[in-house]
Amino acid sequence: MAQPRGFTIFARAWTASPPRMTNMHSIPSLPRAEDEESIVSSSSSDGTHTPSSVSSSTTTISTTSAPSTDIARTKPATCGKVDFSRLEYAFAQGSAVDTPSSSPLWYILTTALLLAFHKEKLIGELWTYLSTRYGVCSQEVETADLLAVARRIREACLKASTLVGFPRAINALLALQHAIQTTHPNLSSILEADQSLRSAASTSPPDPEAKSARGMALFQKIYAQHSPRVLTAMSACSGGDLTFFAINCIYGELLAEDSIIGDLETGLLEFICCLADGCAPQAKGHFFGSVNLGASKDTLRAAVRLTDEVARQVRVGRPWKDGIGDGDGDGQVKQEDPSRDEWRFLERVMVE
Repeated sequence: MAQPRGFTIFARAWTASPPRMTNMHSIPSLPRAEDEESIVSSSSSDGTHTPSSVSSSTTTISTTSAPSTDIARTKPATCGKVDFSRLEYAFAQGSAVDTPSSSPLWYILTTALLLAFHKEKLIGELWTYLSTRYGVCSQEVETADLLAVARRIREACLKASTLVGFPRAINALLALQHAIQTTHPNLSSILEADQSLRSAASTSPPDPEAKSARGMALFQKIYAQHSPRVLTAMSACSGGDLTFFAINCIYGELLAEDSIIGDLETGLLEFICCLADGCAPQAKGHFFGSVNLGASKDTLRAAVRLTDEVARQVRVGRPWKDGIGDGDGDGQVKQEDPSRDEWRFLERVMVE
């Protein structure tokens, strides 16, 4: 009997090699017929904008290698600076919007992708890139804008932690803190004094039952009519614990907090983390979940293109595009992928 496939709650929290395709048994994904109709008809506003001026300079990548005769001591490739202007441009080009102002969505998703690709230490460089763009503003505007940027990156790290691993979120947050202390020490003291968004004293709703209710509400927005089936499957495979943990902790406590990163951005973050990690059934579930949250075809295309470009720059495999392989980036050895059909849902936005 075939295993049902495709929701996601959280992913690994251990050190691993760059993401690759796995033949995994999972819990139900959204039925193809119903969901593919929804993506064609979706035209909701997605809040993405095209930057007025970005550079598309050539990406510079440097790698280190060890002799092939000593595989056990071979160090993973290290990458040089990421061309963040190119990432911003790739996202804006894919989203195809008319407004010239830049959307924060591209760097929210880029934050999550750097964690998913095990490059969380580059979060500091992302901050440095973003923080250099406000030099012409007044001091008050610059401070407010930079605080908003820092809080979005911080929140993206927290929300991605349940999908890509808690240790990676810790490393990313420490890298962000160090970068801010270096470039803007005055902002660092303000950010360190921030109160928790999720503690009992500062959250609304504060009681566990209300948080559980808001967690269920977000879960049902994502899975829509499939929610009862997915919840039943989750409970059946875990003795009920997976359902309880997902609704109360992951969704209720963490993901449903929307004061800094809203539901749509959160849904897209879940999608690209699953995509980057090569988890096709879960990526498919959150692809259509993003549609249910209001993502347009253009925004989903931009998210996939951004994931492609980040993977290319940091030299990791792209199982949704390249098939299975053990190498990083160009020249990796690829194998025939018997489950390539799992990624066909991406054609709904990538094929014109």
